[in-house]
Amino acid sequence: MKIEKIKLSQIIILLVCLLMVTELKAQVVENNLLSRTSAEISFKPIKNIKISLTPELRFDNDFVLDKFLFEAEAAYKPIKFISLGTSYRIGGNLRENKGTEFISRFAISATAANEFGRFEPAFKLSYTNDADDDIINETFMRYKFSLDYNIKDCRLTPFAGAEAFQGLSDGGLYKMRYFVGADYKLFKNNYLGLNYKYDYFYNEYKNNHIISLGYKIKF
Repeated sequence: MKIEKIKLSQIIILLVCLLMVTELKAQVVENNLLSRTSAEISFKPIKNIKISLTPELRFDNDFVLDKFLFEAEAAYKPIKFISLGTSYRIGGNLRENKGTEFISRFAISATAANEFGRFEPAFKLSYTNDADDDIINETFMRYKFSLDYNIKDCRLTPFAGAEAFQGLSDGGLYKMRYFVGADYKLFKNNYLGLNYKYDYFYNEYKNNHIISLGYKIKF
């Protein structure tokens, strides 16, 4: 009986220690609530070529303007299910008590997408120096899977997906992104989009929660 009591007390102590460690780890995880707003216009100057222009504003935890960006993207569709693209982004990183830091990002991508009934899965592979956050002087492979659903007789198109960011300097995963959202067709060629992104960082005790509101005009 005495041995059983000792074992029970040791188990209780171990469980308490585990709970304390878990709580301590949870306390040091940094969770950032960020927001973004953008306006995108896309058009096709010639057959199989699409140009997209997107200004964007990004806000920090306190809803204070943190960055302003402008991105231009060109995509070419050699066959029905494949799109090849390149993009360039410039912008400013507003820093407190310092001058604005100007940044530039590039990306080269290939996307495969096809409709299956009302579902449209897509896979996008990108080579870029853009991890969609503050990291610099690093290149990445990005692997993005998304799924859209076209609801019958409805202006709302929901979507969800995930994206992996692999750093090429060490070959390890930098972060995972999970997202969900929807585009609402206001009227011809005009859409309002809302989405939520969750970024999980592998080498930092940090998570980003990003809410984005965007306006899209498609010609």
